[in-house]
Amino acid sequence: MRHSSWISCCSDLRNMSKAPDSILRRLKVRRQKQRTILAMRWRCAKGGKEFKELDTFYRAIRPYLCVAQLFGIMPLSNVLSRDPQDVKFRLRSVGMCFTGLFLLLGGIKTVMQANILFRTGLNAKNMMNLVFLIVGIVNWLNFTGFARSWSKLILPWSSLDILMQFAPYAPSKHSLRSKLRLIGCVVGSLAVVDHLLYYASGYYSYHMHIFHCHTNHSRLSFGSYLEKEFSETFELLPYNMFSVCYGFWLNAAFTFLWNFMDIFIVLTSISLAQRFRQFADRVLALQGRQVPDTLWYDIRRDHIRLCELASLVDESMSNIVLMSCANNVYVICNQALAIFTKLRHPINYVYFWYSLLFLLARTSLVFMSASKIHDASLLPLRTLYLVPSTHWTEEVQRFVSQLTSEFVGLSGYRLFYLTRKSLFGMMATLVTYELMLLQMDAKSHKAGLPDLCA
Repeated sequence: MRHSSWISCCSDLRNMSKAPDSILRRLKVRRQKQRTILAMRWRCAKGGKEFKELDTFYRAIRPYLCVAQLFGIMPLSNVLSRDPQDVKFRLRSVGMCFTGLFLLLGGIKTVMQANILFRTGLNAKNMMNLVFLIVGIVNWLNFTGFARSWSKLILPWSSLDILMQFAPYAPSKHSLRSKLRLIGCVVGSLAVVDHLLYYASGYYSYHMHIFHCHTNHSRLSFGSYLEKEFSETFELLPYNMFSVCYGFWLNAAFTFLWNFMDIFIVLTSISLAQRFRQFADRVLALQGRQVPDTLWYDIRRDHIRLCELASLVDESMSNIVLMSCANNVYVICNQALAIFTKLRHPINYVYFWYSLLFLLARTSLVFMSASKIHDASLLPLRTLYLVPSTHWTEEVQRFVSQLTSEFVGLSGYRLFYLTRKSLFGMMATLVTYELMLLQMDAKSHKAGLPDLCA
């Protein structure tokens, strides 16, 4: 009896000792956030500018966050606020309700699609729709997880952005906001054309099939095609205008999410690369000058902050990068498979070639944009290697070691990095995977093009 009471007393003491530790940790985190916010405001006041006027990542990415909210992506509250500290993840929010709605409806659509495919039989071509839906569900969850860490990411990023708006850092030739707007508009417009060509190709194939193979030509209408296209929807809902709009809306949401995933990686990479480029320009401006150790120390400290930010972004986005690359490889192979196994109508060739080229360009843009982060992070070495031996101090040696010791860039859980070398490795994987798919598909297409009415 005494022994049991002694054990309970010890456990109570341990719990009491843990409580102050957790409180201290929370207070420490709160103080760090307060110091970051105060530092941001002080730099803005010193520069005579308002935060909303500065060329920051948050200001450039905010329009994309607002659009993403309409599709249940990045469920953040107060996303319309111009102050990044107001934008936070809240479980009870309108954005989270939208995300839950899309996850529910998307999950039902995925289950129904899987049921239809298992009834009709799976092959290398028709399972693409199921993979597309499953990847969409996973990505909604990935962006929800990323939204949870948004506050930890955007506050230090905004603080660093403010630091690099004023001397000794020179402003960029083109603002970050204009770069991100251009990329978003161009890629978004190409994605809309791709989506419209998908429906045009599908309807024309359906139209020709009905025209040549069925006597009931009343099913040639576009509405009949939609009834076939959204068959999983009409197993639960009656065929009417509401159901058709619902099918278009949900399909557009999955397509938007797929494109947004790549666009978001590109926008984030361009933003990080620009800050590393600004830092490199500051170091390159010192070339041929005698630099005191105190200045090298300040420069090295700013570089540490940049690397910590890049590491934080990489840690938060690793799952998104991994899903993006894996999904793009699979879809590229399937689009190429459809082209190599002989398409039937000219509109089919237009759609599949356009979609394949667009996807290849978008995937290359992801790798090339992300590779600029690493390239820009190594630019200061040009200046450091030209420092004469008489001025080669311990602080310079530390800075060189700092630049060369760690790889700076985005990765998929550090299994691979988004670099030019990785892009070529991915292309080699594509060729191998494509040959495998062609062998699988050859079993069902041994004698050329199948019959139109098969």
